[in-house]
Amino acid sequence: MSSAGKVRIGIVQFRAYNDEPGENLEKATNYIENLVEEEVDLVLLPEMFNSGYGTDETTVNNAIEMQEETVEVLSALSDYNDIAIVGGMVNRKDGAVFNSTVIMLPYLEPVYYNKTHLFRDEKKAFTPGSEFRSFEYSGVSFGVLMCYEVGFPEISRKLCLNGAEILLIPFAFGRERRTIFDVATRARAIENACFVVAASQCGVGRSINFVGESRIVSPSGEILVDCGGAEGFASTDIDTKLVKKYRYSETRDSHGYFSNFRDDLYR
Repeated sequence: MSSAGKVRIGIVQFRAYNDEPGENLEKATNYIENLVEEEVDLVLLPEMFNSGYGTDETTVNNAIEMQEETVEVLSALSDYNDIAIVGGMVNRKDGAVFNSTVIMLPYLEPVYYNKTHLFRDEKKAFTPGSEFRSFEYSGVSFGVLMCYEVGFPEISRKLCLNGAEILLIPFAFGRERRTIFDVATRARAIENACFVVAASQCGVGRSINFVGESRIVSPSGEILVDCGGAEGFASTDIDTKLVKKYRYSETRDSHGYFSNFRDDLYR
């Protein structure tokens, strides 16, 4: 386990096939085990990593059927390796079906963030979530959002004003919108003086050519690691002491946005 404020993060990027949910889970497991060898504290997986991305009935039903097995596998990996695992998967609860991110911490029950802002046909297949989600692990505060939601700066700002130092964002983002992905992931990091961790699907899906380019961005907007367009994984050490510097210090390349934030104007 890392010392307080320091954490090693791993990101996973692959094409999840809609008709091979079992193989998707096996592939994710292999990547997680590779990252365990790199001594990571937390692994982030893409959106709908176990079922493939889609809103058609078959994909959603496969995802629902995979939920229990996926949670069991991630829980075992988390417990045995003493790591946190966060990834996008469908969550069926009380008759409603959500496009969600599961947060699996060692020896704890799974916690879900249900995507609150749904993209295009997602509105036909999923119920929108009703609350934001953050959590503490390894002495660090994390906030969770998903894919399309990177374009709603209010979500990231709210999570960060509530203490999040690292934003975790699973993606299944289209390549034709690459400019949005590139600018928004860096902008959210800069304006909130936080680390942004993005894990994306890559390759050509049923209806989407995925952007890939999974990355970890520093509070200065620098891309620390980038997976490019191919399947794979990457990791890096993060020191959240930088968050305080970029939020509150007006020196050199830091704008200190949080020290000058006019909260009274937004109430």
